[in-house]
Amino acid sequence: MMKWHKILFFIGMTIIFIGCDTEDITYPKPLSGMKISFQEKDFSNQIQGCNFEFLSPTYAVIDSATQGCNLNINYIPFDATLFLTYIPVDTGGLMNHLEYSRKLVYEHSIQADGIEEKTIVNPAHHVYGTAYKLIGNSASNYQFYLTDSLNHFLRGALYFNAKPNYDSLKPSIDYLMVDFDTLFNSLEWSTITEE
Repeated sequence: MMKWHKILFFIGMTIIFIGCDTEDITYPKPLSGMKISFQEKDFSNQIQGCNFEFLSPTYAVIDSATQGCNLNINYIPFDATLFLTYIPVDTGGLMNHLEYSRKLVYEHSIQADGIEEKTIVNPAHHVYGTAYKLIGNSASNYQFYLTDSLNHFLRGALYFNAKPNYDSLKPSIDYLMVDFDTLFNSLEWSTITEE
C-alpha cells in the first residue's frame, strides 16, 4: 500500500516540474506615474490684493469669486488653488495670527508623514514668515504665513483638486515651490495710512 503512495507522489511531482516552463514566465509592469510636462516660467503677472502685491507666473489666475482682502489663485495646469487670507495685524494681534496659522498647519499632521519648516526673511521688503511643506497624503501640502510684524499678515494654503496622493503630487508641489519663493521675494506691502 505504501508503495502506491510513493509512486503517486513521484508522478505528481514529475507533472508539476514538467509543467513549469521557465520561458513563459511573465513579470508585472513596474509601477509608474503620469508624466507631467512643465512649462517655462514667466513671472510677468503682477497680483494685487488688499495692501500687498507680488509677482506670479502667467498661468496663475485670480478666481473671479474672490471677495474682500482674500484671494484665491488658480494654478490652472495643476488644477490647484492657493488660498490667500489677508488680515491686518491689529485685528486680533500678531501672536494670535501666528499661533492660529501654526495650528492650521499641524492639524494636517494626522495624515502627513512629516512637516518641513522654512524660515522666510526678506528685510528689504519687511517680509518675514514661515513656509511649511507637508510630506504625505494630507489635504494641503504647502502652507505659509508672511508678515511685516507691525501692520500686515498674509496666510497661504495650497490645495489640489485631487485625492491626496503625495507621490503623484510631489513633482507639481516642487515645481510650484519656485512660484512661492518668487512670491516671498517679490511681496511688497502697501503703506497703511492712519486717519
